[in-house]
Amino acid sequence: MLNMCVKTKSLPPKDRLRRFHRNIFVFIIVAGLFQIFYPYISHADIFNNDVQDVYRTITENVDETNEILKSAYRFTQISPYRIVNSLTGNARTVGIAVRQAAQNLALIVSVLLLMVEFFRKTINFEWSSKWENILIFLVKLIVIKQVVQNADLIIEHIYNGFNYINRVATSGNLNFLPDGHRVTYTVSIGDTLLHDVVQADHWYQGWLKFWERIGSGETRHDFTYLISQDAVKMFYPNATFPAGTVVQFEDHAFGNPTSALTFNPTIEIVLWQPYFLAMKAIAYLIFVTTIGRIFELAVYTIFAPLPIATFASDTTHDIAKSFLKNYIATVLQVAVIVVMFIVYLAVAQYFADHTSGLSTLKLIQFIALISLGLGVMKSGNWSKKLCGAA
Repeated sequence: MLNMCVKTKSLPPKDRLRRFHRNIFVFIIVAGLFQIFYPYISHADIFNNDVQDVYRTITENVDETNEILKSAYRFTQISPYRIVNSLTGNARTVGIAVRQAAQNLALIVSVLLLMVEFFRKTINFEWSSKWENILIFLVKLIVIKQVVQNADLIIEHIYNGFNYINRVATSGNLNFLPDGHRVTYTVSIGDTLLHDVVQADHWYQGWLKFWERIGSGETRHDFTYLISQDAVKMFYPNATFPAGTVVQFEDHAFGNPTSALTFNPTIEIVLWQPYFLAMKAIAYLIFVTTIGRIFELAVYTIFAPLPIATFASDTTHDIAKSFLKNYIATVLQVAVIVVMFIVYLAVAQYFADHTSGLSTLKLIQFIALISLGLGVMKSGNWSKKLCGAA
């Protein structure tokens, strides 16, 4: 036996390299089969992922989505007047010129409408023979002039008044996707297990050394995992978590979040990627919607004197009423989107409590998420219906 060992140790480098490759191949095959048949009670899969890696991936994606949404809603709190007034240089000069031109044109329109209104009423001799009617018309002329010249100020007060509900809806540290109960877990793991397997003379010796080191806990390192229990339970309602924050890798303290015996962490991460991408896409869609809302409010603010000038005539005042309804609806659009998210969370929780089977739950949640995206796209129309502008 001693001679055989000496002979084995004296193999040329080429043969030793071939043996090294053979041991790696055997390790991958055995580890892969072991992971397929006994994945949740063994070590991490062949891609070095475990249950806690799935939980951390979920937490990171939910956090990223929430950050996009928070940025979008912080942007909605910025007044369009602040954005327009923050312009500098030629852009500011052009913006002021456009607003002044709109105001001057609105004065002309209001005068023309008042003239038409006056000549239409003077045809009626009974109306023109009463001095009270003439006085009321003169007062109306003065009021219309003041309203047109201060249209931007009036619109600003309307904005501040109806924006109160938006401030209430988006006040505080609002998370649209649940990411509470955040715990930093420390997982202790050895770092020389694979080295022992592939360097052994025989593959069974490597596996014996492998299990020996697992039992002894030699040469270990600590890895931290920031996990949101609420975020994980949105994807795995039956997920369990260890009582302590420091666990051994071999103890599998996070357990199996599903009832399937073939739970594979890497496959789970891959299968959840479309859902993660959909969450982020909807978050960016909301961001785009809020930016478009600011554009719309800025346009309404600059050109507000023109539609308000139509109050000068009884035949055209419906245009001004319609403008005010649309403006108020645009201001309230943020609150409508917030309500959509609240309803989405309620629907997602309902399906999580009343749906059996993880694959079915994934599909229903994905459908609910797509419905949320479509609802956000229609939020402008829904807010207009609330104000009677649609």
